[in-house]
Amino acid sequence: MVTQVQAEHAAAFQDLLLCADGLEAYLAELAVLAVAIAGAAEVRGCSIVIERPRRKRVAGDSDARAARLAEPVFAAGGPGAEAITGDTSVVVTDAWTETRRGAFPGTAAVEGLRSMAAVPLALEDGARGVLCFYSPRQHLFQPAMLRTAERIAAEASGTLCLALRIDGQMHRARNLQAALESRTVVDLAVGIIMGQNGCSQQAAVEILRSVSNTRNVKIRSVAAGVVAAVSERVSTHFDE
Repeated sequence: MVTQVQAEHAAAFQDLLLCADGLEAYLAELAVLAVAIAGAAEVRGCSIVIERPRRKRVAGDSDARAARLAEPVFAAGGPGAEAITGDTSVVVTDAWTETRRGAFPGTAAVEGLRSMAAVPLALEDGARGVLCFYSPRQHLFQPAMLRTAERIAAEASGTLCLALRIDGQMHRARNLQAALESRTVVDLAVGIIMGQNGCSQQAAVEILRSVSNTRNVKIRSVAAGVVAAVSERVSTHFDE
């Protein structure tokens, strides 16, 4: 059963999504809100990282210090990387005495932070993610505080799934638009070559492919050059 507090958190997450300017902005704002929801004065930062098949990693941080910590946290051997690959929560009780976790302990010491918790997010369609909390206090993430971190991650996961769906749809729409524009440019170039050389459509396409292979550039770029050259000549003619 959803409690009133959980419902309030869900509403807050959704409000952020409605107002955010893109996925990265949403993750950054969500990280700030997660720190506030944690309710502990000793929690001083949060990072969220999402990995998706065939897409670049996307991240958001609550502040500049969290952003500096995120790099070693999610690098090879870091606690965030371990949480993603193992799909389990990872806690560093005292980074200043930690002898593992890659470059994270050294960075944490420089930044004045001692403990952290990396908690997996429950996402869809092969996506993986982790929410990390940082603290200047050693041993902060004992069982009770770790459960709080895991609860926040669970509450945020639902809206994150929605955010990823929206971002995925926008990505597909952009790719479709680019494909349509590319097809239009190629079709125009083929028509121009046919007119200039008095050749068939297939022969014009082969000319584009030959130039593309010779120059080692995409056929769309070759086509765009053909169209641009004709457009420039037409423009010059009318200017005269």
